[in-house]
Amino acid sequence: MGGSLGLALKAGGFDGRIRGYARRGETREEAQRRGAVDEAFDDAGVAVEGADLAVFCAPILAIPPLVSNARAHLPPGCLLTDVGSTKAYLAAQIGSRLRGTTSVFVGSHPIAGSEQQGIAAARPDLYRGAVVVVTPTPDTPAPALEGLKAFWERVGGVVRVMDPESHDRALARTSHLPHLVAALLASAVGRDDDPAPWSELCGAGFRDTTRIAEGSPEVWHDIVRTNAGAVARELRALAGEADQLSRLIEGEQFDSMKRFLEKARGRRRALARGRAGEDAQG
Repeated sequence: MGGSLGLALKAGGFDGRIRGYARRGETREEAQRRGAVDEAFDDAGVAVEGADLAVFCAPILAIPPLVSNARAHLPPGCLLTDVGSTKAYLAAQIGSRLRGTTSVFVGSHPIAGSEQQGIAAARPDLYRGAVVVVTPTPDTPAPALEGLKAFWERVGGVVRVMDPESHDRALARTSHLPHLVAALLASAVGRDDDPAPWSELCGAGFRDTTRIAEGSPEVWHDIVRTNAGAVARELRALAGEADQLSRLIEGEQFDSMKRFLEKARGRRRALARGRAGEDAQG
């Protein structure tokens, strides 16, 4: 996500200096080689020196400690944001770490990306047309919010504003649940000690519906842990749907099962139409 952001800024003609942080030397070297950053550092504090905007692209639980490490190096009035999938946890954690400074944190969540990870997967068009949810709190200064919206629009994002808690409830349904469903499906289909006999029988349907289960377990651990209540509610809703379908099949109520499938197809189409409309507006 960070590498793509640097490439997107460069592609859009950004003439400022992009300074990056990464733990691994190979990542820093590759980010500079590809032109995603102008300079790369192994210290987050050094990386944010002189920054107008600092974007934290890391697993969610790693971000608050990074902010703490960078705090002493933040210039007055620096705007901080992130690209994480949960927002209420970060709003609380980072807000407390910035207390006593003039720096401001406003969470961001670009609904973009794929199961691919690392600087090798970075591309300059990642954010083009992507919905980016920006999550101010009641204490967020208006200029900070407007500045952050303009930043995401600069790289092609379609900005939506929500409070952190509403964001987390919504994304538990639309993002976190689908990922866990993919993981459950992969686990169930490959549940035998030796899944080899099943492998050649797994066609496009299996590959398409489980693709996102390739996502980083570290990243998804942090997402679920910081949004556990909302995710658990959505899993219970899924279990209810699965139980209903199972009862219909076990009871040989196949006409009702067909209606279930028709209703599911209709819901899928309605959701897809809604997103297509937003894409057209963007």
